[in-house]
Amino acid sequence: DPLTLRVREGRAIGLGACDIKGAAAGLLHAASVTTGDAAFLFSSDEEANDPRCIAAFLTRTARGGVLGFEQAIVAEPTRCEAVLAHRGISSVLLKFKGEAGHASGANAMQANALHQAMRWGDKALDLVEAEANARFGGLTGLRFNIGKVEGGIKANVIAPRAEVRFGFRPLPSHDIDVLHARFGACASVGALERYEETFRGPSLPAGDIASAEERRLAARDLADGLRLPIGNAVDFWTEASLFSQAGLTAFVYGPGDIAQAHTADEWVALDQLQRYADSITRLLSNNMPGSNTP
Repeated sequence: DPLTLRVREGRAIGLGACDIKGAAAGLLHAASVTTGDAAFLFSSDEEANDPRCIAAFLTRTARGGVLGFEQAIVAEPTRCEAVLAHRGISSVLLKFKGEAGHASGANAMQANALHQAMRWGDKALDLVEAEANARFGGLTGLRFNIGKVEGGIKANVIAPRAEVRFGFRPLPSHDIDVLHARFGACASVGALERYEETFRGPSLPAGDIASAEERRLAARDLADGLRLPIGNAVDFWTEASLFSQAGLTAFVYGPGDIAQAHTADEWVALDQLQRYADSITRLLSNNMPGSNTP
C-alpha cells in the first residue's frame, strides 16, 4: 500500500516519502523540540501545476503586510545540500484540428489531427536536440518531455482532433517566450486550434542574468551563514524560484535524492531524515537576531 509507511533497511518507504513528506516530518519534529519562532508554509501547488497558494502568500508579502519575510528555505530532495540554482519550467496544452472521414480517403495524411501532432512532435524533438550545447552554471541543454497524447476514434476513421501535453525546463539563460514561439512554429500552418501555456515557473535565481547572479550570491551567503553545505545546481524545478522572483533570498534544502521521487516504492534514507531534522532544529534553536526566514 503506497499510503502506508514502511521503515526497513535504513529507509522510510511510501508515496511522497522523499518528495517531500520526509522533510515535512523533519520540520514538524524540529518545531516540537524547540521554542524559537518558526514559520512553515505547506503547499501542494507544485505537484498540481497550480501556483495559487504561493502566489497568494507572496502577494501579501509584497504589500508589506504583517508577514514581511526576507528569506525562504524551500524543502525539496537535495541530499541535505543547499541548492542555489535550478531550471525553470513551462507546461503546455496543444490542440490539433482535423477533419473526420473514412481512413481510405486520399486526404487522410493531411486531415488527420493525430498525424499533425506526430509531425509537430518530430520537429519539436529536433528543436530540443539543437539546444544540447546550451549551458548555464553547470547545467546543460534544454529538458523536454511529451507527457500525454490523446485523440482519434478508431483505426479506420480520420482523427478529427488531437491533444498533446508537453513541458520543457529551460536554463536561466533561455528566454521562455522565445522558446514558446519556436515550439508553436513546429506545427504546420493551420494545424493548431490552441496553444496554451498552463503553468510557468521561473528559474532560480529569478531575474535577468545580472540580477540573478546577485541573488545567487546572496543565497550563498545565507547558506554559509547558516552553516549548510552547498550543492550543485539541479535540473528539477522548485518553488524557491517564486520566492526569488518576489524579491526574497531563497535556496532549496531538503533530505533525499530526486532520483527516488515519483517512483514506485518511493523512499528516503533515515540518515538523511535525521541530518535534515537536526539541522532545522539547530537553525530554530539559534533564533539569531535579524534573521527572518520562513
